[in-house]
Amino acid sequence: MIAIGARRPETNATKKSARAAPVAAVFPDPLGADGDDDEVVITTRRAIGRVALVATETAGRFQREAVHYDPMAWMLAPRRVFDGAAAVDACLDRDACTRGILVHGLGLGLDVDRSTVDALIAEDDDERFEEHVSEYLYGNDVGGSSRTNYERTARGNRRLRLYTATLAETRDKRMVQAFHASVARSADEVRARLVGRFGPELARAAEIRPGIHPSSPLVIALVPAPIAAMIKQLGRDCSSSAARTFAVDIQQVIQA
Repeated sequence: MIAIGARRPETNATKKSARAAPVAAVFPDPLGADGDDDEVVITTRRAIGRVALVATETAGRFQREAVHYDPMAWMLAPRRVFDGAAAVDACLDRDACTRGILVHGLGLGLDVDRSTVDALIAEDDDERFEEHVSEYLYGNDVGGSSRTNYERTARGNRRLRLYTATLAETRDKRMVQAFHASVARSADEVRARLVGRFGPELARAAEIRPGIHPSSPLVIALVPAPIAAMIKQLGRDCSSSAARTFAVDIQQVIQA
């Protein structure tokens, strides 16, 4: 099975989220006049900033990946990653805010299950994970001013480059051989995409490398030469709009 084209995280998970309850039924109109019966929410300025941060990541990801889904609707509808709560409520909390950032920063499904995100978090100890999230958002100068940090977030703090992943594993009497290529800021970002395709266990077994390596046995076995040449050519200009959403997936399953 070969799939070539733009990454479209809005697949099955997105279709489920698109069928969620209407926004108006679960959240008052933000542009309406305040009413005496409006629910009062007591929070902090820091917590409001968390919601704003996730909203910014949502809108940025949808624009970057040409996702045809309203960012506001995503923020207001129930999401499995927040245990059925809406992001606008859940992301007042620090942990939920972090999960929301990862969903969009790593290009996961729009209604991804919380266990998928938690599996990524569990791979690192807390200190390393916090450093990873901070570096994704703000670059290496975590201690700089807030203005500098947010400017770096808007520009994108890591250089996009081509990554390829190969996988050969036998599970449940089935041999799975797979190849993946896409443009990302890090190998961790690519592995998160593989989690969505294969699950955490198979994703951890994948070998991820910068660039494409035509002499790799799995590349030779799975990737036709014209496709390999196309991937190599696209990798030379990862800043183009086509490269940012480009992905190749080739999978072969053999019954043992």
